[in-house]
Amino acid sequence: MTYILNSAKTMRNLRVYAGAFNQGPYVSMVQDSRVLTFTDVNGAPQNVDMKPGSTFYHDGMGLLATVQGGAGSSYLLDQPAPSTGGSYQNWYSTDKTTAKGRNSSGVQGSDIVIAGMLVPDAVHYIYLSLVDDAGNPDYYAYVDTIQPERGVHPYTRDLSIGSFKTVPRTLDLNKTTGRPIMDINTRVRNLEGVVRAGRAAGSSVQDDRLAKLVARLVAFETWANSGGHFGSPPAVGSSTVYTEDQFIQAGDQA
Repeated sequence: MTYILNSAKTMRNLRVYAGAFNQGPYVSMVQDSRVLTFTDVNGAPQNVDMKPGSTFYHDGMGLLATVQGGAGSSYLLDQPAPSTGGSYQNWYSTDKTTAKGRNSSGVQGSDIVIAGMLVPDAVHYIYLSLVDDAGNPDYYAYVDTIQPERGVHPYTRDLSIGSFKTVPRTLDLNKTTGRPIMDINTRVRNLEGVVRAGRAAGSSVQDDRLAKLVARLVAFETWANSGGHFGSPPAVGSSTVYTEDQFIQAGDQA
């Protein structure tokens, strides 16, 4: 899947819309449009049923979005489509059954039920049940993008106790999504990681990356200022580019 921001063990599972493969409606989209069009095998309009907030997901389309509204064979999404494509089948959506299972081990494209995913730039609702998915007494909480109706989940009838909105996608839809604003401790670790990234395991040097940059500049200046450049130019150093997660890992864990 093209999105990184999608892993959450509390997300309610998604299900193939038709309940079985190769039986559901076909869907088409146009890049930068928020409209999805549904047809049957002959290309005739086919009605579907998706409530506001329902998740729509198809890996081949590169589309993970939520439904704003619609009816019949045409629905409007909250997020624009990343590409143009048509006649896609076997797409996943919010489970319309009473099941409240979460964190499924199902595999996209081969299993009817798969784990739910955080949708970029979408409102997510927190639901609370006093029994788990198997009906056992439990303080059971899960998250679904589908909007509550009269304060409860429209399919499971569990109480809605809160909501949050995820960060939007980056401009490059084939990479990662944006990051939420970090807490102060994580931000400090991030800054420390920028300084320390690349140091050898077990090293106690706190400014490893900066020290290496300074050493490279000194070597270059020494060579550039030598008479007639009789010496050899300094060796090419590392040009490693680190990710934000790597910076946090390199920062102080305390």
